[in-house]
Amino acid sequence: MMEYSPLVTWPILIGILFLAALSGGIPVFFHWKNGASAQKISIKSGLLALFLLFFGLFLLQPSRVLRENEESILVFSEEVNQEQIRYWQDSLKLKKTVSIENYQPEGGHVFLLGEQFSKESLYPFRNESFQWILPETDRQISDLSWKGYVRKGENQRLSYRIFSKKDSAKLEIRQGEIELAASDLREGWNVGELEFETAGQGKVEVPLLIDGDSVAVLRYFIGPAVAKKYHFQSAFPGQEVRVLSQWLESKGEKVSQEIRLSKATVLEGGNGTKDTLQVRLIDPQQLELGTVQDWVKTSEGALVVLNLSKPEETVNRVNRLFGTDFQLNRVGETESRTLENQLEAAPFSWVEKSGQKVFGPIAVQRVGGMQLAISLYSSTFPLFLQGNEAGYEAIWGELFGELEPEEPRSWRVSAPVLSGISTEIQLNQHDSIPDWIHSQIDSVNLVGALTNPFLAKGIFQTDSSGWVDFEEDLSVFVYGQNQLPSLYAKGLIRPMTFQGQQENSSVEPQSANISNWVWLIGMLLSLGLMWLEPKVSF
Repeated sequence: MMEYSPLVTWPILIGILFLAALSGGIPVFFHWKNGASAQKISIKSGLLALFLLFFGLFLLQPSRVLRENEESILVFSEEVNQEQIRYWQDSLKLKKTVSIENYQPEGGHVFLLGEQFSKESLYPFRNESFQWILPETDRQISDLSWKGYVRKGENQRLSYRIFSKKDSAKLEIRQGEIELAASDLREGWNVGELEFETAGQGKVEVPLLIDGDSVAVLRYFIGPAVAKKYHFQSAFPGQEVRVLSQWLESKGEKVSQEIRLSKATVLEGGNGTKDTLQVRLIDPQQLELGTVQDWVKTSEGALVVLNLSKPEETVNRVNRLFGTDFQLNRVGETESRTLENQLEAAPFSWVEKSGQKVFGPIAVQRVGGMQLAISLYSSTFPLFLQGNEAGYEAIWGELFGELEPEEPRSWRVSAPVLSGISTEIQLNQHDSIPDWIHSQIDSVNLVGALTNPFLAKGIFQTDSSGWVDFEEDLSVFVYGQNQLPSLYAKGLIRPMTFQGQQENSSVEPQSANISNWVWLIGMLLSLGLMWLEPKVSF
């Protein structure tokens, strides 16, 4: 069986062949009109047809299907039902099927169907070329991944690949009666992400539901939040500053204020300490202060400029003082513009540049160890006063999340961690990094990264299941084989497949392309014979 992958569209291909046949056929026609013999005309026509055949095959790019052969075999695990076996046997046009318990290597290509495997059952496949097929059953999980460690208040992100037989199933994550995130599933395989804000601290379990039924339980560890220190410095105590500082304090952040009513009158308040602060929020008048300029040049943190009355003048001043390259583009002749969230902003948009991040009316650029942000919002506090805390959170939470300071100590673990399958644990710590971390069942050797003196990595593997406590600020949940069987099977099979081959639930026929040299040599040979033919007498 042959398959074709034309280099051009079919109309263009037919047109090219027509022109080639016309240009080659005209000389043959004139030879016939001039009384050439029938034998000579037949030879010329045959050589032209031979050239057109090779040229046409070159344009068609044919390939030979390899998978339809009697040597291929379908091997299935014990949980696969007969309907699934017949479906894949017919789809792949295979004649031989065998259970995994009775399989004996024969050297042919193998399709492995199922999800409940043990290390022992996969032993015969260690030197085999095989392809894994995950059964397409309703609510089948092909892939799930999330962060095994997050900070309090940090967003958790779940990536998934799930099969659904319904066209309107609802995928959601719930914590009690609260829906944290949700998405609609269509019929077939669904790939996507769910993101939600974490709450609480320590060991957390939240169910993943499809139409209200649990299909998996996400378990991860929430470490304590790293409190940033915020310092507001402005010429007047406006509503924007008051509401924003109250909102930060309600989240447990350390906030201090400095109101410069005049050169001789300065009002201070809050519990922050300016010598160690990490985020400073100012109005444009404070840019000319030497203390602000020196702090930007010598500190590691973030500077946020807000409450702009003259945006172009302020942006130019920031660029001149700190070496940034912010650029505005006017989008209207009015004094302000109304955004989708009904807030007012200056009538400008940001010209996005490399090294900058734009969050609507807010742009951020890093200069050395400092990040600088400029907000074009006229004010954001009306959202909060209207009770739209989610909209308010979307603005400032996204910005302050981008301005995260470097943590003195943080962990990174990808979940799920599966029993019997190794996973990597990373520790980022500014102080001396330990050589080992210990749990009640095992110890992990940490090896420092060559390119980062503050980063160390270790490989963790255990045959047990459940929570494993390493440090006061780190616990890892290990899933047993029966909790996430498809992911466990994937973890066992991945090291055995070549070139990172993974499961393919929609298996396509394998094929081998025929070398273009075949068509090139054929075209050259036919052209050579066409050139030689007039010189030979018949």
